[in-house]
Amino acid sequence: MEIKVTKKLIFKYFSKETSAMQKQMIDKWVLEIDNEEQFYKWLDEYELLNPEYNANIEKAVSNYHVFVRSNNQKIYVNEINKIQEVRKSTWKVWVSAAAFVIMLGFILFLSKGLWQFKTYETAYGETKSFQLNDGSLVKLNANSSLRIPRWGFGESSRVVFLNGEAAFSIIHTLSNQKFIVQTAKNFEVEVLGTEFSVFARPRGSKVVLNKGKVQVNLLNENIHQKLILKPGELLTLDNQNNLKVKTVSRLESYQASVDQHYVFDKTTLQEIIFLLAENYGIIAEVTDQEILNQTLSGTYTAKDGNELLDLIQEVLDVNIIRQKDKIIFEKNI
Repeated sequence: MEIKVTKKLIFKYFSKETSAMQKQMIDKWVLEIDNEEQFYKWLDEYELLNPEYNANIEKAVSNYHVFVRSNNQKIYVNEINKIQEVRKSTWKVWVSAAAFVIMLGFILFLSKGLWQFKTYETAYGETKSFQLNDGSLVKLNANSSLRIPRWGFGESSRVVFLNGEAAFSIIHTLSNQKFIVQTAKNFEVEVLGTEFSVFARPRGSKVVLNKGKVQVNLLNENIHQKLILKPGELLTLDNQNNLKVKTVSRLESYQASVDQHYVFDKTTLQEIIFLLAENYGIIAEVTDQEILNQTLSGTYTAKDGNELLDLIQEVLDVNIIRQKDKIIFEKNI
């Protein structure tokens, strides 16, 4: 008889109370995308009900009560006329202490994510490279963040959350743990061992695969799609959920720009303006819409946004006017 997967069974799984057969069945069940979404919803619910740290409020209050009584006896043992006043004062202190301990426990519960997860962040114009505890490598582009479990990944999967842009080189584990990059957009990337870049910005999303194979799970409200990418393919997804997959010749021009290294392949000025805003916080305007179609190709190094602007002005047929809070591109006369 086949065992039905229920929330109660999943909660036992999280508590490590399932049998080997039940665990194997759940590991197989969660491979289905609809089941995987339900799995993580139950995981969030379980973590809220079972925080890793529970403040022992009763013990803390008891200890504080003993402390107050001890000091009360030492100070007022011969001052009988003041006992009632002191007891009233002590009661107020005890109530305040109890309220503080309860509030502390509540704050720890609400801020669980702050100590359960670690977040790597980059500012405008800053990039970071680091290694995860499974040996995988991440290159985080400017103005981006990556949240990972602080105490290591789970047994069946390795889940991280990306906001911005990053390049990944994922290690394949002996237990075949899936590596999943979740985003605030309507997609996630699922891999076993590969090299790829993920872009998840307000204006749209993209995934480009360098080596191996990845599965992109599109998580629209009514439709769940799975697409398998092959090396050299680029997937783009705009904010209207319009999806495109194409093969590109120069992968590096679509991957996260790190180490002040930029590869352009017929990249339009419009795309470069987006890059300036996303990577450096530089807001740009144009006086003539036609210049947005000018393109830039080649490999360049720029240590900051100003150096990149100098490079653009030198190569393209444009003039750049720098103002306090923005820049203006205009056509050379």
